[in-house]
Parts: sequence; C-alpha cells; structure tokens
Amino acid sequence: MHRIAPTPSGYLHVGNAANFAANALLAEGGSLLLRIDDLDRQRFRREYLEDVFDVLHWLGIEWTHGPKDAEDFERHWSQDHRMPMYKTALDQLLTCAPTQIFACPCSRKELAEGEHVHGCLRGHIAFDRAGVAWRVDTRGTALHQTMAWFAVRKKDGRPSYQLACTVDDFHYGITECARGEDLRDSTAAQAMLSDLLGYPPLRERIRFVHHPLMCVNGQKLSKSQGAAAVRDSGLTPAAFFSEARAWLRAADDA
Repeated sequence: MHRIAPTPSGYLHVGNAANFAANALLAEGGSLLLRIDDLDRQRFRREYLEDVFDVLHWLGIEWTHGPKDAEDFERHWSQDHRMPMYKTALDQLLTCAPTQIFACPCSRKELAEGEHVHGCLRGHIAFDRAGVAWRVDTRGTALHQTMAWFAVRKKDGRPSYQLACTVDDFHYGITECARGEDLRDSTAAQAMLSDLLGYPPLRERIRFVHHPLMCVNGQKLSKSQGAAAVRDSGLTPAAFFSEARAWLRAADDA
C-alpha cells in the first residue's frame, strides 16, 4: 500500500502537488491510500480540505482507498475517528518503554536552551498532570542533534504527528511512500517509535523515497508562509509528473 498524506492547514502549493505525483507514480498498478492528516484542528479549514480533493482531481490522480470527498472524510476518515487507537499506542509506550518516555511541562524557550528545569528527565512530573507533553528521551542517538525530546503527546492531550503517523502507517500497512528531504528526521523519529511500540522495524516495512524540495528564490515552500497555490503556479499537471519522475530516477540512482 502506498499513501498520499496531506495536511489541510493551508492551500496546497506546488511542492505538495509534485509530491502527490511522485506517490501516484510509485503506486502505479497498485493500491494508493489518501490519508489526510488533520490532527492540527486549530489550523484546519474546510476550504483547505476541499482543496486537497480539487488538486488531486486536477492532477488526474485516482486513489483506491480513503475518503471520496470532504464529506466522506469528515464522517469516516478524520484522525479523530482513530483517537482510541492512538491512546492505546500511548498507553503501550508507557508500558513497554517507561524509561524512555517522560512527562514534560517545559516551554519552547526552555527546550531551545537545552534545559529541563522541572526535573522532567528524573521522572518528577506525573503523566496525568494537566498541561504536560509526553516526550521521548533521545539522548545517545543521532536524532538527539536534530530532533531532541520529540513529543508523542502534545500538551493539549492530543497525539503528536510523529505518533499518529507511525500508528497510521502500521495500521494501513503502508509499504512505500515518497516524502521530502525535510522529513528525514521524522522518518528516523518514526523508526524509533516503531521499535518502542514493538512493531516490525520501520525500514523493513516501508521504503521511504526522500525527494528534493521545490524552492522559490532558494527558500523552501510553506503553506504557513503563504506559498502560492497550485492553480496559481502556471504549471500543468504534466509538469508536476515530469518533476516527480526526475525525483524518482535520482532516488533509484542514489
């Protein structure tokens, strides 16, 4: 099973469309899941959700599994429907990896300074305390240099992206997907979580093709920073598939 997994937190930009094309090419002749990641409900908008379907239809991409439209997504496919599954995974982490998961009330500033001033790493914070995140102790790993103390549960009690993506990929039986170079650290974090949850090793289950990012004036495109929407780019669907083919050829040659 292959997947396309956009986030409806803004209108899709050309990098998102090229990634869609890359995953459609990887899935040719096989199964393709549309899995929309909507954990971030603060930035979620119905028009962003509908934009996902509009762009997929404009590109001519057909998927075999997942919601057929925005209404079907809300009724049956939102990550809110999988919350019990995520909670089970979080409980499992506390049982199977109690020395690597810790509760943490630290602010972003405190974390940026590399400090855990509340005794988090010594287990001084209760997991059921209000307003705490649950984090992974990454000390002693290569990931500690780039994604130290990544969260599995946010301060509002909702699962983090890393936790939900790991659980979803295992649940849906994903075997291959293309994702941007900027997500290499996320792949490493999800591989660590996969091990902690007792899943089969991530890189034995899933082939991740990390492709280059599409940039404008040397800057990475970002929905949150108002990157131009796909329809405003002046590019054709064929152009996106051409770019995606180049990415995949380069990946095969690497």
